[in-house]
Amino acid sequence: RIDFLPVHITKSHAKKFVPENGKIRLPFSSLPGVGDTAAENIMAARDAGEVYSIEDLQKTSKASKTVIEILRKNGALEGMSETKQLSMF
Repeated sequence: RIDFLPVHITKSHAKKFVPENGKIRLPFSSLPGVGDTAAENIMAARDAGEVYSIEDLQKTSKASKTVIEILRKNGALEGMSETKQLSMF
């Protein structure tokens, strides 16, 4: 039996299925609608340390709103804030 882990912004590779704790982490490109180029750009932006929010991810990776929405619907952006603005209240 092989168990798969969902796509995650901090753990997934662009195109490779990666072993993790006896399971396999799905890559960004495994999501329907996320092509290889978008997946590579997302991983590059994340690895460059320029992603602090979903807004940052979209800007730095040049991902379309559709790709961001696919990531969001699949739980890949869990734990990320929408914008980098902090509330003082």
